[in-house]
Amino acid sequence: MANSHKLFLNFNDVIALNSKRKETLRISRDAVREKIRQYFRNKQIGFLPKFHGQGSFMMNTIIEPLDGEFDIDDGIYFKVEAEPLQSVSTFHRWICEAIDGHTKQKPIDKQTCIRLVYAGEYHLDLPVYYIIEGQAPYLAHKSKGWIKSDPRQFIKWFNSKTDNNGQLKRIVRYLKAWSDYKKGDFPSGLILSILAATNIILDERDDVALYRTLLNIKSKLELNFVCYRPTTPTYENLLDDYSKTNKDYFLGQLSSFIQSAHTALNERTSQKEACKAWQRHFGKERFIDFSEAEEAINSFLTEPHIAASQKRTDLTRVAAYTNTEEFIENYFRVDIQYELEIDCLVSQKGFRTHSLSQILFRRLPLFRDRRLEFYIVRCNVPEPFQVKWKVRNVGEEAIIRNQIRGQILNDNGNHTRIESSDFYGLHFVECYIIKNNICVARSRIDVPIKV
Repeated sequence: MANSHKLFLNFNDVIALNSKRKETLRISRDAVREKIRQYFRNKQIGFLPKFHGQGSFMMNTIIEPLDGEFDIDDGIYFKVEAEPLQSVSTFHRWICEAIDGHTKQKPIDKQTCIRLVYAGEYHLDLPVYYIIEGQAPYLAHKSKGWIKSDPRQFIKWFNSKTDNNGQLKRIVRYLKAWSDYKKGDFPSGLILSILAATNIILDERDDVALYRTLLNIKSKLELNFVCYRPTTPTYENLLDDYSKTNKDYFLGQLSSFIQSAHTALNERTSQKEACKAWQRHFGKERFIDFSEAEEAINSFLTEPHIAASQKRTDLTRVAAYTNTEEFIENYFRVDIQYELEIDCLVSQKGFRTHSLSQILFRRLPLFRDRRLEFYIVRCNVPEPFQVKWKVRNVGEEAIIRNQIRGQILNDNGNHTRIESSDFYGLHFVECYIIKNNICVARSRIDVPIKV
């Protein structure tokens, strides 16, 4: 059967938030937290807010959506001795006032949270809770009043289901990416996470694990179309208000997904056809067919300004293309437990040195013939540990030169990696921290080199 495991690992790298993006979000979230704290200090209302991240950002199952705008959740908790005398609307109003003016758009007061919108980027949802020591928190719901809800407990439950290789989290990301691509009335990310966690069948390959998990989900839902919340409020059926139309639509999409997966895994299916089968549910833009040699050949054949003799030379070089990419999962068990962030110093004789993150943030071009020094910015893994690197050249130019690279490389002992921007293309560098023969942290930085 066609093996698409590596394609899925690449797909996961495309849809998952990288460490730099996560750090930016944390800084932004913390600024909002401080603004809320300052509001309550100044008003002297008698409440002191505490905060606890929740949702997919904390569970590390968040994805980059196609429209570019996603949400993160940050719970605001007020520790009290008894239910507050103030109304739910009053607490919502306080938070709205605290963050008003933080972004161009005014805060949106929703039923279960206050939403702060960073236009075109993401929105921060701020649910409010009161908590009495030793009891479950109560969520401020504008129409239902104070209702029991404990998202912290859900994160603990989900983490208890995760495997050491992170396959469950990748499966959840794949399901979210499928929902994002298909649009329509799909279940929420919370529901997809529960369905994945309670129905997953692990395998050494992600394509096989996804297929078997989909079969399990479909079998359970056809028998009884329910999805019970596993934590407070326990046994709430999250699919209870699903109409027959929405139910039939989702089950139909699920059946179509399973049929494509079955085709992709058929022993008579070619690798290219298998990729096309998966692309029907993820899209060509993100689930990329890495048979780049064929694409490169076709592009050369259709370029009228390239001389025939040059085409023959280039085609010969493309034919010699070798896929040398390696994956850390093939060498070490992956269990991400720590944080890691890398950056790169870009320098050229006669010019000031800049960090790659600054260049990308300011949307400046990165040209060829630059010296690139990749280094670890932040790492909280306790020593001793090993550092390994991966440098991957992507695109047509890498194919022509037969230099896609991608091997897992040892560190030079200084926790740095020296490279140069030799040719254009969207390249990337990954860093891995190995401790006790386990990959416990990883980070990636993209290197888009202009012509």
